[in-house]
Amino acid sequence: MREHLAPGDIVIPNQLFDFTKLREYSFFGNGLVAHVGTDEPYCAQLAAMVGDAVEEAGGTVHRGGNFITIEGPRFSTKAESFTFRAWDMDIIGMTACPEAFLAREAEMCYATLAHVTDYDVWHETEEAVTVEAVIKTLQANTALAKKAIAKLVNTLTIAERECHCPSALETAIITQRDLIPEQVTQDLAPIVGKYLGQ
Repeated sequence: MREHLAPGDIVIPNQLFDFTKLREYSFFGNGLVAHVGTDEPYCAQLAAMVGDAVEEAGGTVHRGGNFITIEGPRFSTKAESFTFRAWDMDIIGMTACPEAFLAREAEMCYATLAHVTDYDVWHETEEAVTVEAVIKTLQANTALAKKAIAKLVNTLTIAERECHCPSALETAIITQRDLIPEQVTQDLAPIVGKYLGQ
């Protein structure tokens, strides 16, 4: 969505705009309500580590940016593309939502390693986005992604979590504990068990 973000570059966004409409957005809502904070939707610690790994792997990385997630599977119209640019969006894709929000609810660290595949349809001097162009760029970046992830895994094994992700639910559960259905408590035990005495 931006001239300086060229196909083949990697962006590690720090903000997310959810423009999807048809997805399951939460683990909660059926007998247990929780409102997690998502003002900073990505884990800053993990995002920094991902960026470092991409640099070490030899990639061109841009740290930070606004990522708008659209429903897909179609690509944007020109009107949509120009609107997203006017909204200050930097990259566009069809993933990251609801994954980022589900990860926060599950108290998992989450970051996006976004591959710039094209300029979308706003760019007047570039060809319109096609599946062939997207796949070609993604295939070229596969080796880079594998190298970066291998470096990241080695870093993760020695890193202590200093972020707020592990305690995202600490003050988020709204439902009175004795009103939560037993089946819901069991189903969500891997996520909320430590807060419900499981």
